[in-house]
Amino acid sequence: MPSYRLKLNAGKTEFIWLGTRQQLAKLNMSSLQIKDQVITPLDKVRDLGVIIDSMLTIESHTANVVHSCFYQLRQLRTTGHSAFVDN
Repeated sequence: MPSYRLKLNAGKTEFIWLGTRQQLAKLNMSSLQIKDQVITPLDKVRDLGVIIDSMLTIESHTANVVHSCFYQLRQLRTTGHSAFVDN
């Protein structure tokens, strides 16, 4: 009978320690080893499009959204001039 289990992809797997600044200072931020895969903790991870940092603030996510919005506005600026040209 085949086994339908999830497999760990170390290239895509991320993990994060969550807590207050004081709690994180007490923590030994060592790597996590599962079988032959070694995964190191990150300061920020992306889950369902939301960037989560270790202290659960939204600063990183907000900065990413603002960056994306300005990029889209710059893209619209170039198309706005060509949309109103009379033939």
